[in-house]
Amino acid sequence: MTRYSVRYVHKIAPSEKDVSEFTLPDGAPSDRNTLAKALRKAGALQSGERLREFRVEGDKTLAFPDRGIWHCLVLTEVKL
Repeated sequence: MTRYSVRYVHKIAPSEKDVSEFTLPDGAPSDRNTLAKALRKAGALQSGERLREFRVEGDKTLAFPDRGIWHCLVLTEVKL
């Protein structure tokens, strides 16, 4: 299990305060469906919500939900 800081990016009014932390299974960012399932289970995505796409940029994973108010979820691994 890996601990992630998740920053929610709103399309119109992004805020640095929209942050949560979740523990996701190792390898969750390996493919779109696995990541979406882990984010739903953690409560970062609503039931039935999917990811349009995701990509890894350096030490961050960007996940783009298919609907909802969030444009993007920025996942950063929390180093202990």
